Amino acid sequence: MINNVNTLTILMKEMLKNISKMLSMILIVSGLVACNAFSDSTDPYAATEALKDLSGVWKLKSVVRNDVDITKEMDFTQFALHMNSDGTFHIDNYLPFVVERDGVWSIDDARHPQRITFQETGVQGDVQADFSYPIVEGRRSLSINLSPGCDKNKYTYTMERVADK
Repeated sequence: MINNVNTLTILMKEMLKNISKMLSMILIVSGLVACNAFSDSTDPYAATEALKDLSGVWKLKSVVRNDVDITKEMDFTQFALHMNSDGTFHIDNYLPFVVERDGVWSIDDARHPQRITFQETGVQGDVQADFSYPIVEGRRSLSINLSPGCDKNKYTYTMERVADK
């Protein structure tokens, strides 16, 4: 009978070892599976940059020539750049600008624009200018860097939208 008890005790110990190993394996596999990232084809945090709308009537707010503010040196109040949503533009009261005549305009990237292209009606070739489109005091501004005529004179026209088109 003692032999049977010893054999039974040995079998019980072996069974407990096997159960312990099996539980350990289950815990390890469960831990590995739990560490996998949840995968879903949709991204609830995905955000896309809004398309930039430059259309509207733009009036000069400041003019800087060769790093000197010349806004008060001339009457710039009559100048207006009409950038229509159909891609056409018109200038009221021309000042030294990248173009002189009406025409069409476009930007290099609708989400992150940095370059604007003007094509005058009846003129071969287009004119490109770097620009920025910051928000200043809660309003959208348009700052165009240009050099009309002489490369030694660098202008920055900062405009404010006064009407939508």
